[in-house]
Amino acid sequence: MAEAVVSIVVGRLTDLLTEESQLLSGVRDEIQQVVSELVRIKTFLRNADSRTDEKEIRIVLAEVREVAYDAEHVVETFLVKALSTRKRIKWIKTIRFSRKIKDIQGRMSLLFSRFRDCNIKPTLESFEVSSSSSGATEKLKRFYSYATPEPKIFVGFHGDVDLLVGHLVNESDDCYKLVSIFGMGGLGKTTLAEKVYNHSTIMTCFAGLARVTISRKWQRKQVLQRILICLVHEKKAEILNWDEDKLVQKLLKIQQSKKCLIVLDDIWSTDAWDSLKAAFPAENSRSRLMLTSRNVDVAEHADPYGFIHRPAILSPEQSWELLKLKALPKGGDCLDITRDVKKMEELGRKMVGNCGGLPLAIVILGGILVTKPTLYEWEKVYNDSLLSIKSGEGFSKDYQKELFYVLLWSYNDLPPQLKPCFLYLGKFGEDEWRRTESIYQLWIAEGMVLSSDRREGETMMQVAESYMGELVHKCLVQVKYYEVGKFESCSLHDIMRDLSLSQAKANDFFEVVDLREGNDFDPNPSGDLTGYGRQLAVHYNASHASDQAMSYFVKKTNQQRYRSMILLTKSRAGTLSPVLSAHVFSFKLLRVFSLEAVDFDGDTPVFKLGKAIESLVYLRYLSLRNTNLLIFPSVQNLVLLQTLKLDTLGNLVFPPWISENVLAKLGHLRHLYLPAGKVHKLKKDFKLRFDGLSKLETLENFNTDWCEVMDLPKLINLQKLTVTVMNYDVEEMMKYLASIPYPCLRYLALSIISEKLALPDGPDILRKLLCDQTYILQELSLVGPLPEMAQVFGQQPHNSLADVSLVRITFLKLCSSLKEDPMPVLEKIPMLRELHLVGAYEGKEMVCSAMGFPKLTILIVYSLPNIEKWRVENGSMPSLSELHLVTCPKLEELPEGVRFLSSLKILVLYSMPSDLCDRVRVVNGEQGPDFYKVAHIPDIRIETE
Repeated sequence: MAEAVVSIVVGRLTDLLTEESQLLSGVRDEIQQVVSELVRIKTFLRNADSRTDEKEIRIVLAEVREVAYDAEHVVETFLVKALSTRKRIKWIKTIRFSRKIKDIQGRMSLLFSRFRDCNIKPTLESFEVSSSSSGATEKLKRFYSYATPEPKIFVGFHGDVDLLVGHLVNESDDCYKLVSIFGMGGLGKTTLAEKVYNHSTIMTCFAGLARVTISRKWQRKQVLQRILICLVHEKKAEILNWDEDKLVQKLLKIQQSKKCLIVLDDIWSTDAWDSLKAAFPAENSRSRLMLTSRNVDVAEHADPYGFIHRPAILSPEQSWELLKLKALPKGGDCLDITRDVKKMEELGRKMVGNCGGLPLAIVILGGILVTKPTLYEWEKVYNDSLLSIKSGEGFSKDYQKELFYVLLWSYNDLPPQLKPCFLYLGKFGEDEWRRTESIYQLWIAEGMVLSSDRREGETMMQVAESYMGELVHKCLVQVKYYEVGKFESCSLHDIMRDLSLSQAKANDFFEVVDLREGNDFDPNPSGDLTGYGRQLAVHYNASHASDQAMSYFVKKTNQQRYRSMILLTKSRAGTLSPVLSAHVFSFKLLRVFSLEAVDFDGDTPVFKLGKAIESLVYLRYLSLRNTNLLIFPSVQNLVLLQTLKLDTLGNLVFPPWISENVLAKLGHLRHLYLPAGKVHKLKKDFKLRFDGLSKLETLENFNTDWCEVMDLPKLINLQKLTVTVMNYDVEEMMKYLASIPYPCLRYLALSIISEKLALPDGPDILRKLLCDQTYILQELSLVGPLPEMAQVFGQQPHNSLADVSLVRITFLKLCSSLKEDPMPVLEKIPMLRELHLVGAYEGKEMVCSAMGFPKLTILIVYSLPNIEKWRVENGSMPSLSELHLVTCPKLEELPEGVRFLSSLKILVLYSMPSDLCDRVRVVNGEQGPDFYKVAHIPDIRIETE
């Protein structure tokens, strides 16, 4: 890990010398000398990192990390002063800088003596890297192409699935109300439960399905909320406001009224069960409950008469089959057809024998081997695994030791760049999914993404995405996909998070402190040897984060220590501790500060904290997302800022004394998220300016009402833009959009609230907006009077189908009152994945024809007051997975064609006619006359109000 830290600092300083060459010209030689010495130090670290079981080595490595961090801080301090003054840096400041650099160099010289004393020798590989022209870390070899999600591999548990499904659907008198799966971590309990949950028989048999993860740190109210949201998703807003008693009452009622299957995954303790059991009927219910746990006592305590199943570990043959599927995929760049497959199988069978039959361990091992195409590399992994097992004796206990060894050597096998990125994910909560976009920005702000890994034309965000792809490919990180080739969110398996936390603690990488209910505060949370952890993650609820606990973090020693502070809460937590609010300005060295989902009470904390942030001049990342905290104009002092998230709660007020050029000094800004709420301008004609933000790549919530449109063409590196056009000439807006450099802009989302489109030239404007590829439009929302879709595409001298085929939008929302059925036109948009019709049609009949909407996955039809009949032909919407019908009071029945929608997983009927709903219900075992249309849909949610 010390090697990774030094690599990061070398990369940062090298980038600064390139990007800020003019400002650093007077001290360039001194900085370059420091970089050279750090590169030389790095040649010793691969050997030292392999000997961390020695106390003396750990102390030396801690000193290396400190020297590297301090060297970077000295350079950054000089740079901030240079950027913050209009005058030239005085010579006295340069002298002070030189003195500090000499002190750093003196400490480096002592380190080489320590290396000698500890018999730490430079490695050949590191020496070759240090001799290269750049002196940076070896360029990351990318093995993973994430164009499509990898198929999930399932070996050895097919019989278990059939057994459990059989017990859950059994309706006899001796059936089991509760089915439990228990076993050690990494055995595949969650995977098995997921297979059962998604089984076709289960989907047909149960009217309501819910699956939630409990984990070690659970909160009763949140668990109950998540279950209910799964069962009645359309009432999510109401559910989040119910107290615990009402949550229990409603959950019991739903389980009595319809047959439900509820899965409680990863429940650790009997206390957790005792807290939840009141929400599940003890008798006289056809609903079923399934839980997974590592503790058989939990299963026996929950229901001593229930069915308790312990999956067997994989046999040697099954273990090899699983490893082969993961490590030897068919095709791919990593394969070498000349290799000795027979010998590799022999080695593979030996290595998999050390995995103890645990699927997680085997898959992790496969993630290592899949990037090793030669027999020589397999032999090296085999020898390393033997060394890992030998050196690990005594560190693990009982049956989990095999898993520990495999995870540890999978971590040690990572390139230096990826180690801190993997460890970083351990900051976040167990079983918590975080958006990858934010993770990438945090990695970059922390300096963990190296510009030396950037390929021609790539941004740092794309390099970070490639890092995530490597971690996913090695099975260290779980991801959800937004679309083909794009990760939406990521999470760590709880065992992988344990590994992350243990390695972060051993390397003083970060601290995680839990101030939530039921957790005692440890005044020495790191418990480490040196106490040099510079990154802090605090999990808290405002009502339980005591001032005594918060006082620990505002001590002077900690103020000087932390470079990163992330405050994490799962829900809006009210006022933050006044102790922390009053002392944020003291943490002057922070590079990252994140405070999200906090609704401050009163003006004083808002003012004090907002004012304090202007002193955090080293910040690269600042997030105040989902707060009511406004920091204009404090932000103008943060000259190194790369990511700024101000999508805050409530209304935004710009007082007269705020300058339109408040963002002008933020020349390093790459990602800007503006407030999304309503804006009040107290100065007439106020327009926020974006001149000078030439490095900006992401700009969200740009609003033409208070943002200067003429500045858009100046954003020459802009890749993602979301715009709301209000009371503005749409044609002029399109002119500026077309001036943004192409093909730099890759994602454009437009929300147009205007009456302009209803005028005679409206069809031409819409046609150009939708069909002209200059605009790279992916998402479009139209609010206000609209021309008929046939006018836009039908009244043309050439074939209208050709026009529609040019449209590349994936999301469309129409809020208007069209007189003609829009479906015949909209269904021909080839890439459309999500369609919202909100009061958009006044007619009585609507038709979706065969072959229409080929890619549509979500359709929401809301408030069509006159619609009486809707025809869906066989072959229409073949990919539809969600259908929401809301407030269509005259619709007589569901279309016959719904039964042909084989991909449909969720059907929501909200505030629909009671006759229509009754026709698809099952009441007391009796199916309504139209139930056959929806029998194949696993999740049907009906709420009539």
